[in-house]
Amino acid sequence: MSNPTRPAVPIDDASIDDVPESAWQQDDSPEHFYKMLAESPVAAEAFDKLTAEIEARQHTLAQVRRARQLTQAVIGTNLDMDQSAVSRLEHRSDILLSTLRSFIQATGGDLHLIATYPDSPPVSLQIGPTPADTGNQRQREATIAPRGRR
Repeated sequence: MSNPTRPAVPIDDASIDDVPESAWQQDDSPEHFYKMLAESPVAAEAFDKLTAEIEARQHTLAQVRRARQLTQAVIGTNLDMDQSAVSRLEHRSDILLSTLRSFIQATGGDLHLIATYPDSPPVSLQIGPTPADTGNQRQREATIAPRGRR
């Protein structure tokens, strides 16, 4: 039975025979893309503008730290690690969300993770327990009688 408040996930029931032969012949290589950009100044300008906008919004951990006018030593003190560990952290290509959250908090910020879907509003994801979760856990622990005294 389907849930009326939740949109149904579409099912792709097309077969490979339904795809026209011309679709298989399409050149979607990077070389073809850049050739098309070279042939269209308007497209090239739009691509360059979009690329610049994306690059302006992307920052490394080191850039965030420098923008906050903090040194690796200060971050290290806040994270209880030495300066060389902060340097290694800033150069990682893959990082745990909890580590990223700690780094951002050490710079004075809060980390927010938002998932977006084409058919629904954005969803804010909680990283780790919330203060309410922590309080609820403490409340549950306080109301549970020790073993043998029930």
